[in-house]
Amino acid sequence: MHEAFELIRLVDKLPLKICALATWDDSFMLSTANPKGDAHLLIYDIKDGGKCEAKLTRTLKKFTDKPITQLAVVPEHKLFIALSDGELFCADLDSYSIKKPIGRAKGASFFAVDWQTIRVPWERQELRVCVVMKKKLNFYEYKRGEFVQYKNELTLLDVPKAVAWVGKNIVACIKKDLYLINTDNGDIMELFSIGINRTEPCLLQLVRGEILILKDELQVCVDQDGKPTQSTSITWSEPPISVELVEPYIIGVLPRGVEVRAFEQKTVVQLIRTNDVKMLASHKNTVVAESNVVYKLEPKSYDSQVQDLVKSNNFELALQIAGLIQEADEEKRRRRQDIIRKQAFYQFTQLEFEDSLKNFLIIQEEPAKVIGLYPSMLPSELRSTYASSYPSRPITLTGKELDDATKHLQKYLTQLRYQETQKLQKIAKEGGGEEAESKIKKTLELIDTTLLKCYSKTNNSTLIGSLVRLPDNHLNLAECEKVLKSENKYQELVDLYQSKGQHEKALKLLTDFSRGPTSSGLHGLEPTITYLQNLGKDNLPLILDYSKLVIKENPKEALRIFTEDSVEVEGLPRDKVLQHLQQNASELVLPYLEHVIRRWKDDTPLFHNTLLKQYTIQTKRFLDLYRKANPRQGRRPKAGEEPDDTGMMRKKLLQFMETSKYYYPEEHVSSLPRDDMFEEQALLLSKIGHHDVALAIYVHVLSDQTMAEEYCCKNYDAEKEKNKDVYLSLLKMYMSPPDLEKEYGICLPNGSPRPTPNLKLAIQVLTTHHCKIDTIKVQQQRMQVVSPHFTIQETTTCAHCKKKLGTSAFARYPDGVIAHYYCAKVNQQGQEGEKPVQL
Repeated sequence: MHEAFELIRLVDKLPLKICALATWDDSFMLSTANPKGDAHLLIYDIKDGGKCEAKLTRTLKKFTDKPITQLAVVPEHKLFIALSDGELFCADLDSYSIKKPIGRAKGASFFAVDWQTIRVPWERQELRVCVVMKKKLNFYEYKRGEFVQYKNELTLLDVPKAVAWVGKNIVACIKKDLYLINTDNGDIMELFSIGINRTEPCLLQLVRGEILILKDELQVCVDQDGKPTQSTSITWSEPPISVELVEPYIIGVLPRGVEVRAFEQKTVVQLIRTNDVKMLASHKNTVVAESNVVYKLEPKSYDSQVQDLVKSNNFELALQIAGLIQEADEEKRRRRQDIIRKQAFYQFTQLEFEDSLKNFLIIQEEPAKVIGLYPSMLPSELRSTYASSYPSRPITLTGKELDDATKHLQKYLTQLRYQETQKLQKIAKEGGGEEAESKIKKTLELIDTTLLKCYSKTNNSTLIGSLVRLPDNHLNLAECEKVLKSENKYQELVDLYQSKGQHEKALKLLTDFSRGPTSSGLHGLEPTITYLQNLGKDNLPLILDYSKLVIKENPKEALRIFTEDSVEVEGLPRDKVLQHLQQNASELVLPYLEHVIRRWKDDTPLFHNTLLKQYTIQTKRFLDLYRKANPRQGRRPKAGEEPDDTGMMRKKLLQFMETSKYYYPEEHVSSLPRDDMFEEQALLLSKIGHHDVALAIYVHVLSDQTMAEEYCCKNYDAEKEKNKDVYLSLLKMYMSPPDLEKEYGICLPNGSPRPTPNLKLAIQVLTTHHCKIDTIKVQQQRMQVVSPHFTIQETTTCAHCKKKLGTSAFARYPDGVIAHYYCAKVNQQGQEGEKPVQL
């Protein structure tokens, strides 16, 4: 308990009996009676000039015929209402002249006044009076200087002892029972009894639309619907005679004195012993009266009350009292924060961690000071800074208490993190200065680092992982390294390094643990591969460097570093990756390029040319192995139909040559063997428009008339100069076969016959495709075959014996080759073919 009020005697040993008491502003009035029964009204002013005292300013002798038994002052209307000898009247508060009586006849036993400001539908002040007239309730409203009845009277079963307003309704005490009466329709709801030990009711209207009712020593508050408004009630030490609310206290007059309680906390604050106090009134001042003595309850200095309450750990009441102190807003805020700060610390010492941290959050206490309440949570360099900033030495937490406190610290830090992040975002959006931004980031670093320690303390790996992976985490790297290493949280340590851009450290750790125990979570190549996949083009040197280790262990898995379907991997500079693979893993070049071209649809010529080259090299290798394994094989299989890897690789090569538009075919023709891979040669030649050579291969090397026809069908285009004569070229191949080696550099496979004219196929081509062939050029071709013109010089030699022809007889082949007649005849006997033209 503390001393909230001081009892100051204002009127001492009055030679009159006090019958009623009322107070307003700095004045109070007493209704008195002398031994003869004469009624007097005394008016006092309270003077507070260093010493509190009352000065009698007016004596109204025989103000009424009979003593006034009930008084009510309404300073807002400059009037007071009095009940005397069953008659109710109002009087002017300045002149004290009595106005008209309220009501027409005597018989009033009690009244209740209700004054309030109503704001709907417009703002107005309303003064109402409910008068008990025997068994009836009469309702009056103050309008234009007088009270007029505004509702029909209500008749009850018996005479109420007391009534009080609650909202628009009335609570009435009949005998010992309380009833809630609806003033609009007269509906009555029974509430409860005033108790066994109470003979007289005690009702107090509250400004908040409630009514306070005393049931024996129990105090109950209900609203205008009769529903309790508080979960707990005040239990007075004795049944009070009357009560008054003097925020934040409620004062009750008890038989043994005046009891002061905190209204919200319901605790006893002070007990003032008096002789025989019967009456209590409060407005600006609080006054109590015995039969002939009047006292003022003078509040102690609010400032000293706050100090006393804080010392006694009564913080809630201290906050309420602090709110009553008249001071600048900034001073008021500081005072409130100081009280809450001390309350929070006290709650922490009482192991009320949740309430404590809520209060620290309310006042935005410096996070380092809050964290300093926990052992080992605050970085060592900060502990000495905040050690002396607490009201007393913080308690040492261990075991279950520490675990409980840590869980609540997590919640506090999470909420605080959200608030600080919002501030940071606001600064980024609106601007707020580098200094403010730096301060918030420093706070966030402490918050995040402490959160990590909390998660580690509670062994919550899920939350640790979530925190270290946050892209905007503000974890202190050095502090968190210690925590994670001490707890063997190496996967989380890798994630921390990654979020902080410490990729070299992360990759070194992954490399070290790749051959370590599986329990570490970093065993094997997969963690390293995944990490490298997520680095992106800005860290290409690291990716290339550490991929070498993976390539050495498992080249096939290493390829995933560069082919994962992710934004980071797809964005890597592919030319540099290709160069890296060519230098360190040539076997991965082909599958890498296949992925780049097929999956990512890359049309860069470099990649298409390189892939074609890879296909060509692999096909050559497989064909060589295949031919060596089958040296006596007769007719070779069609290209791409070779067994196993040979056919598969050759089919890829042919398909790529056919479909890709982004390689340079002229660069690849020379890379093919002259005596093999004729299908590939034909495809490349077709790409560069060398249709004669391509058709020569199909007709005279591959002897595949179907492929030749398909080639012409595919490449014929009457609008293109290079393509409009493909059928003429085919006709030429049949009518006048060229010298493949001499004219085109093509070496026929061993045992292949020399090409000879085939007039049957020529006629077939001419018949079928005559509309696509220039007939003039056909005639010219025929003349070249039938009527050739040529020159024999002294240096002309025989194609067979290599001797000069001189004047000897000679023969000329359709392809223009010249030989001695004798040599040609001898050669013809050993080979099939078309006869030479004899000249």
